[in-house]
Amino acid sequence: MNNYASNSMNEYGASARPGSARPGSRFAPPVRNPEHAEPWDQISDEHRNEINDCFHLFDMNKDEQLDFSEFRYALQALGFSNLSRPDLIAAFKSAARPRPGWTPLPSLPNQPPPPAAPGVVDLRLSREGFQAVAARYVAARDPREELLKTFALFDRGAKGIITVDDLRGVVKELGEDVPDPELHSMIEQFDVEGKGGVSREEFLGIFLDR
Repeated sequence: MNNYASNSMNEYGASARPGSARPGSRFAPPVRNPEHAEPWDQISDEHRNEINDCFHLFDMNKDEQLDFSEFRYALQALGFSNLSRPDLIAAFKSAARPRPGWTPLPSLPNQPPPPAAPGVVDLRLSREGFQAVAARYVAARDPREELLKTFALFDRGAKGIITVDDLRGVVKELGEDVPDPELHSMIEQFDVEGKGGVSREEFLGIFLDR
């Protein structure tokens, strides 16, 4: 597809942004930059923006930090809903700090000594900490997964290909006015086998081979 088609697909995106019924642009593949070791520097601007959006959305009391429950739901909103609780706890504890004012519980007679370190409920994750954890998950994600989610949104009716009718519908939702000949040209450019639409493999090639 030409540059317009690629830009339209980037705008349409793969899944809804948090708090929005309209798909966003989260499917953009991570930017693999070998010059930077930090995951935050390896991911795309779209992913960074979405991570920040999720942090602010789930920071329910707007104190610039997340408790464990808020952290868990924020990761789910980013698409990481299959993480086990032990993995979530480990990731949270790796970057969280004791909540302001936390002190160990006093010792009581004939009782085991209280923990000297804060438990999960007493930890809070800063915006920078959430960025680091979320970016690590995003950078490790196979970009094909998100691209295939996007393909499924374009492929209305689960036909296995994106047709001119599919693309026409997406362009209309974006509020664009693209002539039919140009829509046909977009499809024909990557419809190698002349089957009347762009397959999953061809769709992946549009983004991963450029």
